[in-house]
Amino acid sequence: MIAVVSLLFILTVSLLITRIATVALQLTGLSKASAQFQARSAFTGVGYTTSEAENTVSHPVRRRIVMLLMLLGNVGLVSVMSTIVLSFLAGDESQFWVRGGLMGGGLVLLGLVATSKWIDRRLGSLISWALSRWSALD
Repeated sequence: MIAVVSLLFILTVSLLITRIATVALQLTGLSKASAQFQARSAFTGVGYTTSEAENTVSHPVRRRIVMLLMLLGNVGLVSVMSTIVLSFLAGDESQFWVRGGLMGGGLVLLGLVATSKWIDRRLGSLISWALSRWSALD
C-alpha cells in the first residue's frame, strides 16, 4: 500500500515540477502554450526539433530550466517504474485489487486535478508570485 501512495506522490510532484517550469518559462517570455509544451517535452525526455525548441535553448535561463527538467524527469521515470513494480509485487494476492483500485482512483483524481482550469489559474498565480519573489527570472 505504501508503494501505491508513493507512486501517487511521485506523480503529483512531477506534475507540480512541470507546472513550476511552465510558469518559469513564461516569465522568461515564452507563451503559455509554448512554455507548457517545452516543459513537458523536456521533463519526459522527448526531444522535438522545432524553431520553438531552438528559441528555448538559445536563451541561457531557459536552457538552465530545460536542463534541470531533463535531469528531474529521468529521476522521476526511474522512481515511477520502481514503485509500479513494488506496488504489484509486494504483499499478498488478496490486496492486489485493493492496490489496483487505490491506484486507479488516485490516477483519476490526479487527472481531474491536472486538467482543472480553476486549479491551473490559482496554482499558476501562486507559482508566478513565488518565482517573482524568490528568484531572479526576468
